[in-house]
Amino acid sequence: MQKPTITQIKQSGVLGEYFFSRDTLRFFGQTMSSFKTDWHDINNGIIRLYAPVIDHLGDEVDTTERFVQIECDAGSPFCYHVAREVTA
Repeated sequence: MQKPTITQIKQSGVLGEYFFSRDTLRFFGQTMSSFKTDWHDINNGIIRLYAPVIDHLGDEVDTTERFVQIECDAGSPFCYHVAREVTA
């Protein structure tokens, strides 16, 4: 199963209207390219989405972290959609 890109997660709208907005990203010292994805639970299709939070001095002070679940058509490793946000 292939992981969705950050852009695909944004386009799905599962994290809400403002999660990836310019104002929100600027407030937390982030850009779209700050975000990375890792498998949290590949068997259940859960992906960890994360990015460092940077303060006004340029120091990393925290991490933004969300978990999203993707669903895949049986037998197709590339056909999926971002289904929902989950808690881990």
